Amino acid sequence: MPRNSVAPSEAPFSATRRLNRKAILLMFCALSLLICLDASGKFLGQQGVPVAASVWSRYLGHVVVAALMFVPQLGWGAFRPANPTLQWARGGLMLLVTLFYFGALKYLPLAEATSLFFLTPILTTLLAAWWLREYPSRITIMAIALGFVGVLIVARPGTGLASFGVMLVVCAAICNALYQTLTRVASVSTTRVESAGTQLIYSGLVGAVIMSLAMPFWWSWDWWQAAETSTRIVFIAMGVLGALGHWLLIRAYSLVAAMVLTPWMYMQLALSVLLGWLIFGAVPDGLTLLGIAVIATAPQLTRIERRAAPV
Repeated sequence: MPRNSVAPSEAPFSATRRLNRKAILLMFCALSLLICLDASGKFLGQQGVPVAASVWSRYLGHVVVAALMFVPQLGWGAFRPANPTLQWARGGLMLLVTLFYFGALKYLPLAEATSLFFLTPILTTLLAAWWLREYPSRITIMAIALGFVGVLIVARPGTGLASFGVMLVVCAAICNALYQTLTRVASVSTTRVESAGTQLIYSGLVGAVIMSLAMPFWWSWDWWQAAETSTRIVFIAMGVLGALGHWLLIRAYSLVAAMVLTPWMYMQLALSVLLGWLIFGAVPDGLTLLGIAVIATAPQLTRIERRAAPV
């Protein structure tokens, strides 16, 4: 057999490994863009930009980028979903997530806010058990408990974290858990599968419409005229970061099963610590880093369970 040839029995495994590596790379790029989006929201808040203005820019830019990507391929049918009510509900929840989270970033360091936001998988599991009757295994319950311990370590009394900021992150996590559960409901109840383009467009369209309608009530040119060029660039770039980040996530999940990518979601914690240090000079203390490590370790229990399960 030639040196570079692959045995027939090994070919599927080799192809699977390549696909997994590609999906993980897409996931890393997506999380990098999304954590940059979070850092942008915090930066704009520090520059005096109203949260509502940042959220409006994030969603309006998202829709523009998504439309430029998919309308040439799908036509205006990309704006006609199979289940409009469901898509608008999902979009509304995503808008609430952004409003709560960007608000929290005015009070909390990036790494700590990101860590607390990882309440989402805990809440999603509980909602799935109650709503969808998808009951977790004992190992999953242990992982949830361990992750919650990590969150408590990060948010422990005496850290100096603003309680109002913590409350906003918890609200964001609740809305995000509802969003993810509703996405799961859509996947098991909708007869016609939505295209990736429609999903991407509607994930930003609801926020763009609602915030644009509200714009006359809160918009002021004072902060824009006083803003530096760097602030204006970041303000305009937010929609691009959000749209491309979510598109890469959709692409990653279209290549492999969710269980392959879920453990890698916790790269976002490391990225938040890195960006928080590089941009804002914020270095978490030892116990906060321990809490982050505990949160990142929790999902590995379910990964071990899947490997040990009989085939």
